[in-house]
Amino acid sequence: MAANSLGGAVRARRVKGVQVACFTALVIVVMRFVAGPQQRLFSLIENFAYDSYFDHRAPRDISDFVIVAVDEESLKPEHLGRFPWDRAVYARLLERLGGAKVVGIDLLFPEPSADDAVLAAAVRQHGRVVLAAHKRRVARGTELPLTWHGYGQATTPGVPRAYSDARLTDEFVPPVPVLAQAAGMGYVDIVPDADGVYRRAMPLMASPADDVMPHFGLEIARLALGLDRAQLMHSAASGALAVRNATLPLAGGEMLINYAGPLQTVKYVPAWRVVAGQEPAETFRDKIVLIGPTAAGLYDIRPAPFTRNNRVFFGVETNANIAHTIMAGETLRNNTHGLVWGIYALVLGALVGWAVWYSDEKQAVWLGVGLVTVLALPVFMVGVMWLNQVVPYGAILLGAAVPMVWALYERLGLEKRQIADQFGTYVSPDVLHELERNPELVRQGQRREVTLLFSDVRGSTAIAEKMPPDVWIAQLNEYLSEMSDAIFAYDGYLDKFMGDGIMALWNAFGNQPDHAELATKAAAQMLERLKLLNEAWEGRKDRVPLQIGIGLHTGEAIIGNVGSYRRAQYTAIGDSVNSASRIEALTKEFKAQLILSETLAERLAGRVKLVELGEVELKGRAEPLRVYKPEGYAGEVKGHFQQKEK
Repeated sequence: MAANSLGGAVRARRVKGVQVACFTALVIVVMRFVAGPQQRLFSLIENFAYDSYFDHRAPRDISDFVIVAVDEESLKPEHLGRFPWDRAVYARLLERLGGAKVVGIDLLFPEPSADDAVLAAAVRQHGRVVLAAHKRRVARGTELPLTWHGYGQATTPGVPRAYSDARLTDEFVPPVPVLAQAAGMGYVDIVPDADGVYRRAMPLMASPADDVMPHFGLEIARLALGLDRAQLMHSAASGALAVRNATLPLAGGEMLINYAGPLQTVKYVPAWRVVAGQEPAETFRDKIVLIGPTAAGLYDIRPAPFTRNNRVFFGVETNANIAHTIMAGETLRNNTHGLVWGIYALVLGALVGWAVWYSDEKQAVWLGVGLVTVLALPVFMVGVMWLNQVVPYGAILLGAAVPMVWALYERLGLEKRQIADQFGTYVSPDVLHELERNPELVRQGQRREVTLLFSDVRGSTAIAEKMPPDVWIAQLNEYLSEMSDAIFAYDGYLDKFMGDGIMALWNAFGNQPDHAELATKAAAQMLERLKLLNEAWEGRKDRVPLQIGIGLHTGEAIIGNVGSYRRAQYTAIGDSVNSASRIEALTKEFKAQLILSETLAERLAGRVKLVELGEVELKGRAEPLRVYKPEGYAGEVKGHFQQKEK
């Protein structure tokens, strides 16, 4: 059975390569959707893309927010002095902010103070003030009694609960009772991602007592928009916040913070200027004002997804962005566990693998890289800018890039490796290099003119019976090594060893127009090498002199890989092969070491002096064939044997 084993091997490798690409993409997608330490890798990629988006996006309009900053300037003795300030200072601030739509005081008042009543009165007078609470972990049973009320009892699933186990639990620490009863409240805690950057917030959380508490930013938005608490809680329990005409999606009870811009995108006003009446009332009219610390040492730094300025971001501006995200209805949907995107990552990985394996080797690189560049790299930006959602970018990028890199590594040079594996021991380095540069030389079976060489050791059966097997094998290996070198010296293709017999051919790949002369020179060198071998073996008890016969014939043959799908041999078949073998057998009859056919003699064109031996009938051949032997044609050994002996 004839088969192109090189092409078959490449086809089989392509099928396996695509299967590996699909499996690799599947593993990556599953790893992205299953919890575990591998999530750090995906988060690294996705957080980088997320931050790059915010870094390069133009700032959004957040002019309806103003921050009254507890900054270094306000802490100077000539202004408001050292922190903490008397709570009467905040009362004076509220008086100056009477025209504000909502005022959120992003400062904690958990301990009583002498002027709490003054501040409480100012809060009531303003009527639209939100105070801050915070969460802390304590031993179970030591929770503080709550003096404020949230949005109601968590009777429906979907609202996350504060941490609690057999020993520890979270407690919500509100302001002192007199303040808690005078204002709206929300907790200011948000949890950073693994890299310490704050990208998401939990609008609602159930306390250990199942009372649903709003985030500080949500409570500000609720007051500013006049939203109903029960409606907000009900919508959040179903996986989204219903805010007027917008629905803000939640994932695991969390929302992504759609930052309006980097630090100080929100307008900042020093607190002392407000207290001193140096800031016009119009600055705050119908605005949402947050009062919070920005001075060094007050420890309200919350790194944001802006790499400029080392991610520095103040917590008060973070809370402003949370409230703005809710009010604007522009939160990004966290779709990092979306099934559709997982399928997209899987299909893309399979497509890239298929494209690399089934394209031409010269096209594989740009096609694979092009698909990843066009269909994987821009996906994050497409998701956030056009679809308003964050996608599982790590799975998509790795699911395409890893199969691509692996496929290119395996694909590039595959035919060269296949050729090296199949022909590396059968041809000279020069011929192998030519085949690697032009794999098409061996891709298809062809009919072409070749020159064939058969050789055999005379009396080898009798020698083998007399000598110990290991000794005879050792001598035979020495002999075959030298004969192989002679064939390779003239770029012959060593087809096979047949015991002590050799079959070789020239022009096996159609690139040797002088194949007849090359084969004749190789045969002459084989005889010369054997002569030198016999001289080297002379006097050794473990070696016997050898005599060989060589037959050469030029004719047409079918060249290609012959064998089964499991094992094939690149060889020549046809009448010319049989003729060459039978010409070698004639060396015994004519007592000649080397016999050439007339078809080969014609191509030597008088370059070798020949002696005609006569016309012979060859079995299987219809017409007789004239044969010759060379005379006075010594083969060059080119120093190979002598160098080995030294």
